[in-house]
Amino acid sequence: MKKGILILLMVALVAPLFARDIDAVVSVDWLEANLSNSKLVVIDVRKVEDYKAGHIPGSVSMLGSIFYVPSKGLSNELPYMDDLSDELADVGVDADSLVVVVETDGARFAWGARVAWTLAYAGLDNVAVLSGGHAAWVKAKKPVSTDVVRKAQTKFSAEPKTDYLALKTDVLSTKGQVVDARTYDTYFGLVKQGFVAQAGHLPGAYSLPSSWIVNAEGFVKSKDELASYAAKLGLDPSVETITYCDSGVLCSAWWWIFKEYLGWTKVRSYDGSSQEMTADPSVKYVPIVWR
Repeated sequence: MKKGILILLMVALVAPLFARDIDAVVSVDWLEANLSNSKLVVIDVRKVEDYKAGHIPGSVSMLGSIFYVPSKGLSNELPYMDDLSDELADVGVDADSLVVVVETDGARFAWGARVAWTLAYAGLDNVAVLSGGHAAWVKAKKPVSTDVVRKAQTKFSAEPKTDYLALKTDVLSTKGQVVDARTYDTYFGLVKQGFVAQAGHLPGAYSLPSSWIVNAEGFVKSKDELASYAAKLGLDPSVETITYCDSGVLCSAWWWIFKEYLGWTKVRSYDGSSQEMTADPSVKYVPIVWR
């Protein structure tokens, strides 16, 4: 009973902190009802051929790879902000836009969240991820268009929110909590990616797989349910939190949920993640053990 009260308090305490005009995760019904909003920009980050085959009416096509780029030997780093500013201006995004990111389906939520995190880092306050992605839109029998959309160019200049990004030094020096967003098998070191030099996880890191965020139908779970996972692990919403994974994608999913969906205020995502961290021989990952 006490734990249930704690979870409700966690949600209630952070709710007033939101400064959003749209929620961080939106449904297909919400999106359909708001398609005529002149401030709305729907960004479809699927493959170009998928976009051309059918997309949400009015949506623009931008490859997800624009938002996470290879850099300095790492796979998924932030793009140059000047380049991103130009790309966003070309599709009609400005500082006041309401942006909805559309991925393929719920299984790709983390990739959509990574795009959304990059947009938030660039200074956009009203970014959302479509729950269930394009697959949910189609399943709900919403209208689909094959018209290639061109929006009027805007003037957009990114204003990076650098406190959303954790660097390697931040992770190693933090007195807060570190969350590993990879699978249990990866966390415990039973498997690892070829580009990650060590199996296991950072000592002391909590395991919270990003796959837990969506349900069997591919929809993002409720705020109460997701907050309960954090509470049951002993995570504190008021403490500095850093998320990491293998290469900076899965960790952005929990960043998005903690910071934008649940309203935690001290959350950073480490996009270099294990790919960068395990290349340092002075850092020793630990396998098998829990935290």
